[in-house]
Amino acid sequence: MRKISYLLALLLLGGLLFFAFVHKKEDEEGYSVSPSSAQSFPDFTFTGLDGKVYRLSDFKGKIVLLNFWASWCPPCREEMPLFEKVYEDCKKYGFVILAVSMDTNSSLRDNYLKELKPSFLILEGNDDIKLVGLPTSYLIDRNGKVYKVKLGVYREVKEDIEKLLGPNERC
Repeated sequence: MRKISYLLALLLLGGLLFFAFVHKKEDEEGYSVSPSSAQSFPDFTFTGLDGKVYRLSDFKGKIVLLNFWASWCPPCREEMPLFEKVYEDCKKYGFVILAVSMDTNSSLRDNYLKELKPSFLILEGNDDIKLVGLPTSYLIDRNGKVYKVKLGVYREVKEDIEKLLGPNERC
């Protein structure tokens, strides 16, 4: 009986280690999908932290990174400084970031933003938004078509923007 208990404990421990390793790999690599055919994104409406109302269609003609994040999310916190750098490098080419905060605690979000000091637009999420996980990003081309969907840290965002800009422009 004691051997069976040890065997079950060993199997349980092995399973936990296996799933922890798989989860760590997911966190490091994330998942991305490039739609096989051009798909438009719904014309969402968001309220900015500045109180203004923004529609996704307001940014047609620009390359848009629509990012869903939260201040309590470690991968989100990892990618936000990267996004700031890419935004500063690429905004002159018509690149915008719409960072939608999914925080339910606005004071935690605001404290994080005071620390980060992003120069791109921060928007408020709402309960109508259903996501698989955070961070989730959508890179949308100048025609309003989804170029890429990324779940996890979007480290290759600058390379993807440059692909959308074409061979003669680099940011």
